[in-house]
Amino acid sequence: MIYRTLQLLTEQLNEYLKLSFNLREDMVFLSPVKDDHKVFPANRVSVMLVGLGRETAGGINFPQATISGQHTKRMSPSWQLHINVLLSVVFQDKQYEESLQLLSVILSFIQKSPVLRSPDRSNEFAIEPVNLSIQEMANLWGICGGGYFPSMMFRLRFVTIDMQDIQEILPIFSHSDLNMGIQNPKPSM
Repeated sequence: MIYRTLQLLTEQLNEYLKLSFNLREDMVFLSPVKDDHKVFPANRVSVMLVGLGRETAGGINFPQATISGQHTKRMSPSWQLHINVLLSVVFQDKQYEESLQLLSVILSFIQKSPVLRSPDRSNEFAIEPVNLSIQEMANLWGICGGGYFPSMMFRLRFVTIDMQDIQEILPIFSHSDLNMGIQNPKPSM
Protein backbone atom coordinates (compact mmCIF):
# COMPACT_ATOMS: atom_id res chain seq x y z
CA MET A 1 0.00 0.00 0.00
CA ILE A 2 2.81 2.43 0.80
CA TYR A 3 4.51 1.88 -2.55
CA ARG A 4 1.21 2.15 -4.46
CA THR A 5 0.37 5.42 -2.68
CA LEU A 6 3.77 6.99 -3.42
CA GLN A 7 3.63 5.69 -7.00
CA LEU A 8 0.20 7.30 -7.45
CA LEU A 9 1.55 10.64 -6.22
CA THR A 10 4.54 10.34 -8.57
CA GLU A 11 2.39 9.44 -11.58
CA GLN A 12 -0.09 12.26 -11.05
CA LEU A 13 2.68 14.84 -10.55
CA ASN A 14 4.37 13.62 -13.74
CA GLU A 15 1.12 13.93 -15.70
CA TYR A 16 0.56 17.46 -14.43
CA LEU A 17 4.13 18.60 -15.16
CA LYS A 18 4.05 17.07 -18.65
CA LEU A 19 0.88 19.01 -19.43
CA SER A 20 2.15 22.21 -17.81
CA PHE A 21 5.54 22.26 -19.54
CA ASN A 22 4.82 20.19 -22.67
CA LEU A 23 7.33 17.51 -21.57
CA ARG A 24 7.77 14.06 -23.05
CA GLU A 25 9.78 12.44 -20.26
CA ASP A 26 9.06 11.96 -16.58
CA MET A 27 10.62 14.42 -14.14
CA VAL A 28 9.25 13.04 -10.88
CA PHE A 29 10.84 9.91 -9.44
CA LEU A 30 10.24 7.88 -6.32
CA SER A 31 13.78 7.87 -4.99
CA PRO A 32 16.07 9.22 -2.30
CA VAL A 33 17.50 12.64 -3.00
CA LYS A 34 20.96 11.09 -3.47
CA ASP A 35 21.39 8.02 -5.63
CA ASP A 36 23.39 4.84 -4.89
CA HIS A 37 26.60 6.60 -5.94
CA LYS A 38 26.03 9.41 -3.37
CA VAL A 39 25.30 11.86 -6.18
CA PHE A 40 22.37 14.25 -6.44
CA PRO A 41 20.94 13.37 -9.90
CA ALA A 42 20.13 16.68 -11.58
CA ASN A 43 16.98 17.92 -13.29
CA ARG A 44 14.43 15.86 -11.45
CA VAL A 45 11.89 15.94 -8.66
CA SER A 46 12.53 13.44 -5.91
CA VAL A 47 9.66 11.94 -3.90
CA MET A 48 11.27 10.43 -0.81
CA LEU A 49 9.65 8.59 2.09
CA VAL A 50 10.57 10.33 5.35
CA GLY A 51 8.38 8.53 7.88
CA LEU A 52 5.10 6.83 8.75
CA GLY A 53 2.59 7.26 11.54
CA ARG A 54 -0.83 6.08 12.57
CA GLU A 55 -3.83 8.32 12.03
CA THR A 56 -5.92 8.45 15.18
CA ALA A 57 -8.70 10.71 13.90
CA GLY A 58 -10.71 7.82 12.45
CA GLY A 59 -10.74 5.70 15.60
CA ILE A 60 -10.66 1.93 15.52
CA ASN A 61 -13.52 -0.31 14.46
CA PHE A 62 -13.81 -4.04 14.03
CA PRO A 63 -15.61 -4.55 10.72
CA GLN A 64 -18.39 -7.11 10.91
CA ALA A 65 -20.59 -8.16 8.03
CA THR A 66 -23.39 -10.67 7.54
CA ILE A 67 -22.31 -13.53 5.26
CA SER A 68 -25.52 -15.58 5.50
CA GLY A 69 -28.78 -15.47 7.38
CA GLN A 70 -27.16 -17.23 10.32
CA HIS A 71 -23.53 -16.09 10.42
CA THR A 72 -21.42 -12.95 10.43
CA LYS A 73 -17.73 -12.50 9.77
CA ARG A 74 -15.43 -10.38 11.89
CA MET A 75 -12.21 -8.97 10.49
CA SER A 76 -9.16 -7.26 11.93
CA PRO A 77 -9.49 -3.50 12.16
CA SER A 78 -8.00 -1.59 9.26
CA TRP A 79 -5.21 0.87 9.94
CA GLN A 80 -5.26 4.46 8.87
CA LEU A 81 -1.71 5.72 8.29
CA HIS A 82 -0.09 8.95 7.29
CA ILE A 83 3.04 8.97 5.17
CA ASN A 84 5.49 11.86 5.34
CA VAL A 85 7.27 12.56 2.06
CA LEU A 86 9.87 15.10 1.04
CA LEU A 87 9.38 16.57 -2.44
CA SER A 88 12.68 18.02 -3.63
CA VAL A 89 13.44 19.80 -6.88
CA VAL A 90 17.02 18.80 -7.69
CA PHE A 91 18.48 21.04 -10.40
CA GLN A 92 22.02 22.22 -11.02
CA ASP A 93 23.15 25.42 -9.26
CA LYS A 94 22.81 27.46 -12.44
CA GLN A 95 19.15 26.50 -12.70
CA TYR A 96 18.08 27.64 -9.25
CA GLU A 97 15.39 29.96 -10.61
CA GLU A 98 13.93 27.13 -12.72
CA SER A 99 13.82 24.85 -9.67
CA LEU A 100 11.86 27.49 -7.74
CA GLN A 101 9.42 27.85 -10.64
CA LEU A 102 8.97 24.08 -10.80
CA LEU A 103 8.38 23.88 -7.03
CA SER A 104 5.74 26.62 -7.39
CA VAL A 105 3.93 24.60 -10.07
CA ILE A 106 4.04 21.49 -7.86
CA LEU A 107 2.63 23.47 -4.92
CA SER A 108 -0.17 24.77 -7.17
CA PHE A 109 -1.04 21.22 -8.20
CA ILE A 110 -1.21 20.03 -4.58
CA GLN A 111 -3.21 23.09 -3.50
CA LYS A 112 -5.74 22.45 -6.29
CA SER A 113 -5.82 18.68 -5.67
CA PRO A 114 -5.79 18.11 -1.91
CA VAL A 115 -7.24 14.61 -2.39
CA LEU A 116 -5.63 12.23 -4.88
CA ARG A 117 -7.43 9.15 -6.22
CA SER A 118 -6.39 6.29 -8.44
CA PRO A 119 -8.52 5.95 -11.60
CA ASP A 120 -10.23 2.84 -10.22
CA ARG A 121 -10.71 4.58 -6.82
CA SER A 122 -8.98 1.74 -4.99
CA ASN A 123 -6.49 4.20 -3.52
CA GLU A 124 -7.39 7.62 -2.15
CA PHE A 125 -5.61 9.93 0.26
CA ALA A 126 -5.42 13.55 1.34
CA ILE A 127 -2.18 15.50 0.90
CA GLU A 128 -1.22 18.49 3.01
CA PRO A 129 1.96 20.50 3.65
CA VAL A 130 3.91 19.98 6.88
CA ASN A 131 5.68 22.92 8.53
CA LEU A 132 9.27 22.24 9.53
CA SER A 133 11.47 24.59 11.52
CA ILE A 134 14.87 25.60 10.13
CA GLN A 135 16.50 23.14 12.58
CA GLU A 136 14.23 20.28 11.53
CA MET A 137 14.89 21.04 7.86
CA ALA A 138 18.65 21.16 8.50
CA ASN A 139 18.49 17.81 10.29
CA LEU A 140 16.46 16.28 7.48
CA TRP A 141 18.87 17.50 4.80
CA GLY A 142 21.78 16.31 6.94
CA ILE A 143 20.27 12.82 6.86
CA CYS A 144 19.86 13.17 3.08
CA GLY A 145 23.58 13.79 2.68
CA GLY A 146 24.00 17.51 3.16
CA GLY A 147 23.32 20.37 0.82
CA TYR A 148 19.88 21.79 0.25
CA PHE A 149 17.50 21.90 -2.70
CA PRO A 150 14.13 23.65 -2.91
CA SER A 151 11.75 21.29 -1.19
CA MET A 152 8.74 20.85 1.04
CA MET A 153 7.51 18.08 3.26
CA PHE A 154 3.99 16.73 2.80
CA ARG A 155 1.79 14.38 4.75
CA LEU A 156 -0.30 11.86 2.83
CA ARG A 157 -3.22 11.20 5.18
CA PHE A 158 -5.77 8.44 5.53
CA VAL A 159 -3.82 5.76 3.71
CA THR A 160 -5.68 2.57 4.61
CA ILE A 161 -4.04 -0.75 5.29
CA ASP A 162 -6.70 -3.45 5.27
CA MET A 163 -6.06 -7.04 4.25
CA GLN A 164 -9.72 -7.95 4.92
CA ASP A 165 -8.72 -11.31 6.37
CA ILE A 166 -11.59 -12.99 8.17
CA GLN A 167 -10.69 -13.51 11.82
CA GLU A 168 -13.82 -15.27 13.02
CA ILE A 169 -17.21 -16.49 11.83
CA LEU A 170 -19.90 -16.02 14.46
CA PRO A 171 -23.51 -17.19 14.64
CA ILE A 172 -26.21 -14.55 14.59
CA PHE A 173 -28.44 -14.58 17.66
CA SER A 174 -31.99 -13.37 17.46
CA HIS A 175 -33.98 -11.83 20.28
CA SER A 176 -35.98 -15.06 20.71
CA ASP A 177 -32.72 -17.09 20.97
CA LEU A 178 -31.64 -14.92 23.85
CA ASN A 179 -35.00 -15.24 25.65
CA MET A 180 -35.00 -19.06 25.44
CA GLY A 181 -32.27 -19.33 28.04
CA ILE A 182 -34.15 -17.20 30.54
CA GLN A 183 -36.84 -18.92 32.60
CA ASN A 184 -39.49 -17.02 34.45
CA PRO A 185 -38.32 -16.66 38.01
CA LYS A 186 -40.64 -17.89 40.76
CA PRO A 187 -41.87 -15.19 43.04
CA SER A 188 -40.15 -15.27 46.39
CA MET A 189 -42.19 -15.59 49.52
